[in-house]
Amino acid sequence: MKRTLLALGTLALFSTAFAQQPHAHSAEAEADFDSKPQAAAEAKKNNKQPGAVRIKDGGTARGEGSAVTTPSKTEKAGEARAEAREAKPHSLPKPGGTPK
Repeated sequence: MKRTLLALGTLALFSTAFAQQPHAHSAEAEADFDSKPQAAAEAKKNNKQPGAVRIKDGGTARGEGSAVTTPSKTEKAGEARAEAREAKPHSLPKPGGTPK
C-alpha cells in the first residue's frame, strides 16, 4: 500500500512537471519573424505611399463600412419616375366617400 501511494505521488509530480514544459506549438511561442511571408509583408508595408487614409469605421454617411449605400443607376431611375408621378396633377380622395 505504501509503495502504491508513493508511486502515485511520484507519477502526479512528474506529470505536472511534464505538463508545464514549454512546447514549440503553444500560443505563447515566439513568432517566426524571418520567414518569407513576413519579409514580403514588411516590404509591402515599407513601400506603401504616404497619403490620406480613408477611415472605415462607418462614422460618415457615405464612408466605407457605413450602412448607407450609394444608389445604383436603376434606383436613381426609379426615384426619378416616382418624382415625375408625384409632380403630375392628381386629385386627392375626399374623406368619407368613394372617389369617382
